[in-house]
Amino acid sequence: MAIPKGAIPTPKGWVHPKTGELLKSQKMTAAQIAEFYGTSEPAPAPEPVMQTLHEAPAVERPVTFEEIAHHDDDAPVEEEKKSWRDIF
Repeated sequence: MAIPKGAIPTPKGWVHPKTGELLKSQKMTAAQIAEFYGTSEPAPAPEPVMQTLHEAPAVERPVTFEEIAHHDDDAPVEEEKKSWRDIF
């Protein structure tokens, strides 16, 4: 087995350690990669970390008239649209 100088093994083949460029395409098993590094078994994959999302619960309720009036007053007033004939 010809190994490119300085290459590291991956399941897709031999790659350059700095650039990640595939130097030699060759299918390799995890056992073959472990053999290259001198270990008897491939390293076990780390267990996934469970994440809990802390979000506020969604609550649907009717909107009061006061809320509508409050938010409606804050809305920007649209300027009157002028016709192109009003310009000339």
